[in-house]
Parts: sequence; structure tokens; C-alpha cells
Amino acid sequence: MSPVSKKRRVAKKKKKPHNGLRSQEIVKYICLQCSMTEEIPLNVVRNFDVMDDGDPTVPPQFSCEECGGGMYPEYYKGVHGDEYKIGDVRK
Repeated sequence: MSPVSKKRRVAKKKKKPHNGLRSQEIVKYICLQCSMTEEIPLNVVRNFDVMDDGDPTVPPQFSCEECGGGMYPEYYKGVHGDEYKIGDVRK
């Protein structure tokens, strides 16, 4: 085997670097009843956002593990371009 083909074979075996920046981003959700916070991975929130056929003015919703109340994102820009902020709900 020639040295050139050996280098190509080694290069094929190496995995391309995974851009894990998106998977490491989180969205901070705050319970509207007890103010408990929870960090949910961005890819999970985006998946819920894409699957949701409901009202686009409402962000992906989660339930608080402590009290069962509704949680709202501290800040999240949806897949359809809508921005959701906790300040919009709490005044």
C-alpha cells in the first residue's frame, strides 16, 4: 500500500469534530407559581417547539417538578422567530 493511500485511510477513520455548541446550550425555565428554576437543553425545547401545532404566541410549556405549576422560559427565541421572555408574563 502506498503512503498516500494509507494517510487517506487513516483520515477516513477519524470522526469529524462534532459541533456540540448547540447541544450544550440551555434554556432557563422559571415556575410561575413557586419560582423554581430548571435548565432545559435547547435541542429539547426546539424539538417541542417544532412538534407543537398550537398557538405560536405561546412558548413550549413544561410542568414544575416541585409544585406542578406551569413553567415559562426566562428568554427563548422560537423556531418561528417569536421571542418569549419571563418579563412578558411577570409584571
